[in-house]
Amino acid sequence: MNIKNILTATAISFFLLFGLLSCNKGGDELLYHSNIHLFNLSGYNNSNEELTLQLDTFPPTVTSAFSKIAFGATYNFNDPKKQSLKFTMKSKASDKILLEREIRANDTEAETNLNLIYMNGKVGDFPVIPAPVEGKVQLIYMFQSNILNYREPVDIVFKKYYFIPKVFEEVVRIKNLKPNEFSQPISFAPFPLGVQEYNGQKTPVLFRAHIYKAGTDIPYNAGTPYEFNPLTSVAPTPSPVKASSKLLIINEAPVNNMIQFNKVLEL
Repeated sequence: MNIKNILTATAISFFLLFGLLSCNKGGDELLYHSNIHLFNLSGYNNSNEELTLQLDTFPPTVTSAFSKIAFGATYNFNDPKKQSLKFTMKSKASDKILLEREIRANDTEAETNLNLIYMNGKVGDFPVIPAPVEGKVQLIYMFQSNILNYREPVDIVFKKYYFIPKVFEEVVRIKNLKPNEFSQPISFAPFPLGVQEYNGQKTPVLFRAHIYKAGTDIPYNAGTPYEFNPLTSVAPTPSPVKASSKLLIINEAPVNNMIQFNKVLEL
């Protein structure tokens, strides 16, 4: 190709590009004008219902019963005539609207990132799990009394257990936690498990949690048909060995006449 042809091709390419960048109608507007939003919904479906999630005319997605909620969609508000979208969450079985939210072109990132939990027919806020911090185990708990239907506040007490001489040592306590609500984050310094020395004797050490009536050291199930065993009537816990940040939902799972607990969710 000679110099004349090269210059001609270059000029044509320049004018084509200029024309594209100058166009301000239809989809070509995206080349220089965009208002892109990323909509995120996360949390947990703590119900036996399937949930249908849909953003405007996007294809709907279905979240299974008792599962994490994870929904995301990206939209460009480049059309001046359409500056909002509608998000809906419905019960798949009944088509009942459980949550409806308008997403606007001028919304902030915080307004387009939702965290929620669905349980007992209601939508509630799902807490943001704190970022891990060196030298801290951070915990958020929700306690669900699904068998005893206990509705008074409880304390969840985290302890070290020394096999010899069978001693519990309190580490930290979640205080005055109402069933079916999330606690505020609590924290403590990590510590090792396994065989250690206690009062001059070698002993295995475990990490355990008991659930008491708020402000006491009385098991919350006292006075019910279910018995309390300090070694087996313990709430699920994450490892205390290294720094972490965890959220747990727990509920009741008695064995025969002994109160015990199940981990519904750990994040």
